[in-house]
Amino acid sequence: MTVTPPPAGTLSVLDRPNSYIGKTVPRPNLDRLLQGRGQYVSDLELPRMAHVVFLRSPYAHAKIVAIDADVAKRMSGVISIVTGRELEAVITPWVGVLSHLKGLKSAPQHAIAVDRACWQGEAVAAIVATSRAAAEDAMEHISVDYEELEAVTDMRTALDPATPVIHPSLGDNLAFERTLNAGDVDHALFGSEVVEADFVFGRHTGVTLEPRAVVADWNAAEARLTIYQGTQAPHMVQNIAALHLGLREAQVRVICKDVGGSFGIKVHIYADEMATYALSKLLRRPIKFVADRVESFNTDIHARDHRCRGRIGVRPDGTITAFEIDDLTGIGPYSMYPRTSAIEANQVVNLVGGPYVTPNYRARARVFFQNKNVMCQYRAVGHPIACSVTEGLVDLAAAKIGMDPVEIRRRNLIADDA
Repeated sequence: MTVTPPPAGTLSVLDRPNSYIGKTVPRPNLDRLLQGRGQYVSDLELPRMAHVVFLRSPYAHAKIVAIDADVAKRMSGVISIVTGRELEAVITPWVGVLSHLKGLKSAPQHAIAVDRACWQGEAVAAIVATSRAAAEDAMEHISVDYEELEAVTDMRTALDPATPVIHPSLGDNLAFERTLNAGDVDHALFGSEVVEADFVFGRHTGVTLEPRAVVADWNAAEARLTIYQGTQAPHMVQNIAALHLGLREAQVRVICKDVGGSFGIKVHIYADEMATYALSKLLRRPIKFVADRVESFNTDIHARDHRCRGRIGVRPDGTITAFEIDDLTGIGPYSMYPRTSAIEANQVVNLVGGPYVTPNYRARARVFFQNKNVMCQYRAVGHPIACSVTEGLVDLAAAKIGMDPVEIRRRNLIADDA
């Protein structure tokens, strides 16, 4: 391939103002941050500010029979211990669905679990104290009587008659299903060499230098809530906090200064953050929550938990005739709020086979509830799964017909001028 440079004095596509390819771009905030002048939520101190930690369920699925916090309430520094039942008087539950994802369903989720914990790590009580250390010490003296329930953990058996339904009101454990049929896949595969394979992707998450952090400050005299939060979506936080706390948006101010990394995990609304807003309103004082690393792994959204069976049809000359996928993904017991937990699977359907000329494509994606941490999308939503499945199948097809993997791609790539 020969690249002809543009005539001297002319601009190439790489010279556009919004292109940074091949250029060194200095960070405009680097000097300030290196001088220790960053302003993160963890650094914030307000008068009368209290700290909250959350007692979290050790079980994937369990009824909360009773919570005994009498000893903890008498400990030094403890201001209040609040259960989900007490907090639901301040903040309403939410349902993570979107109208344009037809058929998506989820159960109402509370800021703190009420009656039942649905994943290991779901908050069952909030301990508010004068320091995080005092709150953590008190947490050790709270006794919870759990009745352990059978957990749903395998997306492949989530619809089996023997598998319990996590939310009986929903009827089954299927949160969302999407199918797509283009062309005639069966006919295309009938006259082709066919290769199929299973692709398995494990859960993981984005790990930020700064964990999720929020300070909520309810000013009872002015009936205004100020939220200091490291978030990607301050206007969304304002809208949702107002909606579920029974406030007007004008009563909620969100301040977002420096954010120590996000990768997409801080673009969602988390139950413990909602609980922090509500606790500030309930206790009429500033409340700070900063997740520790264990909490981050147990409660930050997970992503990319997929089992995808794929098939590809190819002719001896290397022409790809069809793609077919059947994708399963498990999302936890609730669809994440407000962007939902169905977008990633939907994107997999949209993206498989993307760069190749393939008139025949059939796809099915099913999203299942599980008793695991909530799952949602972050950086490059659906792309790692879709690209891995697509390119894995193309490699297998090339091996099947004895063609160079580069050559089979060259013959099937969509032309630049298509």
